[in-house]
Amino acid sequence: MSSTPSNPDTSSPEATGTTQRRQGRFFYGWYVVAVACLQGMFGNGAISTGFPRFFEPIRGDLGISYAAMSLVFSLARAEGGLGAPLVGWLVDKFGSRPMILFGGLTAGIGLMLLAFAREYWQLVFLFVGVVSVGKTAGLGQTLMATVNQWFIRRKAVALSTLMTAFAGGGAIVVPLLHLGVITLGWRPTVFIIGLFIAILTLPVAYVIRSRPEDMGLRPDGDPPAGSAPAARPARGGGHHQPAARSSGEEQNFTVRQALRTQAFWFILIGVITRVSATNSIIIHLFPLLVWKGVSEDIATLSASVMFFMAIPLRFLLGVAGGRLSPRKLLFYGMNIGAIGLVGLWQLPQWPALVVFILGLAIVEGITSVNWIMVGDYFGRNRFASLMGAMSIFHNIGMFIAPIYAGWIRDTTDSYEIVLMTFAPTFVISAFMFALARRPALPQSASHPAEEPAEEARG
Repeated sequence: MSSTPSNPDTSSPEATGTTQRRQGRFFYGWYVVAVACLQGMFGNGAISTGFPRFFEPIRGDLGISYAAMSLVFSLARAEGGLGAPLVGWLVDKFGSRPMILFGGLTAGIGLMLLAFAREYWQLVFLFVGVVSVGKTAGLGQTLMATVNQWFIRRKAVALSTLMTAFAGGGAIVVPLLHLGVITLGWRPTVFIIGLFIAILTLPVAYVIRSRPEDMGLRPDGDPPAGSAPAARPARGGGHHQPAARSSGEEQNFTVRQALRTQAFWFILIGVITRVSATNSIIIHLFPLLVWKGVSEDIATLSASVMFFMAIPLRFLLGVAGGRLSPRKLLFYGMNIGAIGLVGLWQLPQWPALVVFILGLAIVEGITSVNWIMVGDYFGRNRFASLMGAMSIFHNIGMFIAPIYAGWIRDTTDSYEIVLMTFAPTFVISAFMFALARRPALPQSASHPAEEPAEEARG
């Protein structure tokens, strides 16, 4: 059974009139953004940014080392790296709606089962083989690819809103998880959040549509191709520009074309270094801050403050990335993050905490700029596939880095070497992003109208 409504025949006057009436209302793409934000906020907030709150409780309960606990997170990232290309292809081929339904239910049920894990192998199997599979399928790149399909001109605002919701999930969910751990214990808390995600997925999947074309609409709420400009009056009395112009200015690379550009590889190296170091720090965030001498309550408060700061930063920097140079924003942001790591290493406790949280919040804030750059440089048609291709590489770093940090902590009883390693990693990321200039679409592919219909749909 098809997961999305079939495209109406917009060539008939009746269909055109229906579509124009739809366009006159609130653009459905913003409903898609809204429910994607809800799914991303609580799904990613619980699994990506919130689950490290269970690092110490689970480690202590099961009696395992820092390296063994880190391996659980690293294996989950490795699974994401292996599965992301397949998920990207499935999203581009069949749409995001069935993937979101499958992913949300799988992740939610996996968390519920994880609450009953008593052995280390059960923890690994459930978190890596069930929860992480669900997250990869429907809670990360799939939501971003969905929003990217609905917008071109307003891509920066739409994607920034979604990425802001991801940060909001950390700010909102982490305190709730902390409260659950200290009042109920980690097991009931994990079960409740899994049940909530599974239930939330159902209305989200009901509202989500994979592409605007599935509803006879066009990106950004533009009127259908060939319709009269008068069908959508311009605001402020200005002259309306034909809808084809906004779509015609978009560059849609195939995966092969993107792989042949220098920009793709510079962005990829920037992503690998940024995500590997940042992911490792977030996984070890609570033991890292406790190592610095703060209590678990202060560590939780610090993490919440960091994610709260990332909320406006992701939106503002994301919107700025659609207007200013994303290369410069990423360059300065990653260097500020490096200063934060050096500050945590060298400064006394409270000044170190302030500098570190500020630097990490900025690194989290510019995440949206990174993916807006990918969507802006390479277009809508292969966005999910390109994210999947990048995931093959950056998840290798995300697999190794947390284990490395855990091994250093186990062998030296300190995080100093970890901070000494990741600070220059942030600097490398900054320079890679700075080198990634916008590529030009090959001349043979610069006329979408000449492509076969199936290839144009992608």
